[in-house]
Amino acid sequence: MQAKQRKTIVFVESAAAMGGVQFSTLYLVQTLDPERWRCVVVCPEDGDLVKACREAGIETQVVPQARLWSTSVRIGALRLPNPFAWAGDFWLLAKAAARLRRFLKQLTPDLIITKGLPSHFLGGYAARKLRRPCVWHVQDLISERTFGIYRRALGWAARVLPTRIIVDGKSIADQLPNSLQSRTTVIHNGVDTNVFSPTVDGTSARREFGIAAHELVIGHAARVTPWKGQHYLIEAFASVAKRNPDVTLLLVGAPVFDNDSYQRRLFATVAELGLEGRVKFAGYRQDLPALLAAMDVFAFTSIEKDTSPLALLSAMSAGLPIVAFDIDGARELMASADQFLLIPVKNVAALSVALSRVVEDPSLRQALGEAARRQALSEFSLERYRNRIEHVFTETLAAATADRSTAVPEVRAAASDLHV
Repeated sequence: MQAKQRKTIVFVESAAAMGGVQFSTLYLVQTLDPERWRCVVVCPEDGDLVKACREAGIETQVVPQARLWSTSVRIGALRLPNPFAWAGDFWLLAKAAARLRRFLKQLTPDLIITKGLPSHFLGGYAARKLRRPCVWHVQDLISERTFGIYRRALGWAARVLPTRIIVDGKSIADQLPNSLQSRTTVIHNGVDTNVFSPTVDGTSARREFGIAAHELVIGHAARVTPWKGQHYLIEAFASVAKRNPDVTLLLVGAPVFDNDSYQRRLFATVAELGLEGRVKFAGYRQDLPALLAAMDVFAFTSIEKDTSPLALLSAMSAGLPIVAFDIDGARELMASADQFLLIPVKNVAALSVALSRVVEDPSLRQALGEAARRQALSEFSLERYRNRIEHVFTETLAAATADRSTAVPEVRAAASDLHV
């Protein structure tokens, strides 16, 4: 029996810095069967994702993309569309799409996967021109600013560019037009439950930050940006720290895609509240399993749009008790109400009470941590994630093959008619 031909999949990324989208790409390409799939990751510039892929033996290429202008302008408290930026960005995207199409034509991919908003347009257009199937992997909620113009623009493009759409949260699927639901699949992210495990030793990480063995650590890991809500956590921790002198707050993450103005605001807040020494800033780290192992409680404080967040899934897999703001992205990951302590979004007082309750109750910490770990093992393992993604890839390729095979008789018939 003839072996199945190895398929070439090209992942078109919109950034090379390591955020959640990029980590999900890295996790996936590392776990796909290399005898079945030839994976090529295309980034717009050199960066941590390029380095990580190459270190993992994943084929990686850099194809520059234009830096787009902001499509809105702030006037007082309002943000209004900037038509000049829209026109300029359209021209820049057209040039970048032509460059990407020329590159992809050389690779002759069987399937193109786009990651990140610019890449959905660039990669989708290139795939359409090359007549290759394309899967949009959408991992960010679309802004509803300016009367939903961004969502409408994406919805229009989604009708004509991708063959299939994968979203990592139901809230993203709900933003897409009803006509696209049959082509849209919700697949939450996955993590390596052996790497992120309660058995990992966090002693060295605690020692690095001067955290004594008897102290309890409330932890948080995310990009440092306002919608991740670190300032709410610091304000809530101030009350926890007064009640519990042996509790430390450990914040892991860096601005990554943003400037450092918000991070400087966090530093200032810590100083104003007199929490120097009680709040540790770890910055960007590549040893997240060890840092999670150093924590006793995980606080998830995103205030909007976070869908299937990898940091939260990693904390669940590590068996940490979770206190979380009640956004759709957190609630979607729960199988039952006893897995997280959910807090009204932006409610600092409620967050402080919940954190104090978990810190002061060992049995509650254990119950929440065990429930989180069970859910991670059941639903969010990397193997389960890979299998779900592969199923969509296989269906998309099979449909494309069927479309080509049914088109052949029509072409032959047309050619025959020409000779009559």
